Amino acid sequence: MSQKKKSKIIQTTIQLLLKKGGSGSTSTTDICSAARLTRPTLYHYFRSKRNLLLSVHVDSMERDLRPYLDEAASIDDPLERLEYMIRIFTKEIICKHPELRVLIHDALTMKDKYFREVKGVWKKHYLLIRDTIAQLQSEGKINAEIKPSWTALFVLGMLTWVTYWFDYERKGEVDQIADLALQLVFHGLDLKN
Repeated sequence: MSQKKKSKIIQTTIQLLLKKGGSGSTSTTDICSAARLTRPTLYHYFRSKRNLLLSVHVDSMERDLRPYLDEAASIDDPLERLEYMIRIFTKEIICKHPELRVLIHDALTMKDKYFREVKGVWKKHYLLIRDTIAQLQSEGKINAEIKPSWTALFVLGMLTWVTYWFDYERKGEVDQIADLALQLVFHGLDLKN
């Protein structure tokens, strides 16, 4: 029962973060009111607002980001890996989880030890893209003059920006968006077949 209650509080918090625009605009009073619970009950499940926010991040990370990264890392061919990462990150993560608009921003701006693990997983994502691009360069498959670190940041920026303009009610466009993202990245990398 307690895990079900915790999950309900996390889902309620996600909806409030989206509605109010982030953790700074969402109070524990808002959360208690929306989840229909008292502040002592909230603090029974989560020691603090920070602990609740961390739980929201960890829940999202464990459910979506880690399995995707594990699968991507298991792909030996760098071109297949990059294609997988762009397509699946866009289609299965970015276009299915509007809360990432808030969570990614929070993960980048939180400056305490509790968010170190969250930042570490997002950094692992960046490093895998960067290293994949560098590997493709060393194999002579993409433009040798681009800087892998900057390129990885541009790719991630482009893909995560989708959370700001995508209409999550129009799910039928997800494949087209993933295809376009792949086209833009591969064209920008000057992919040599």
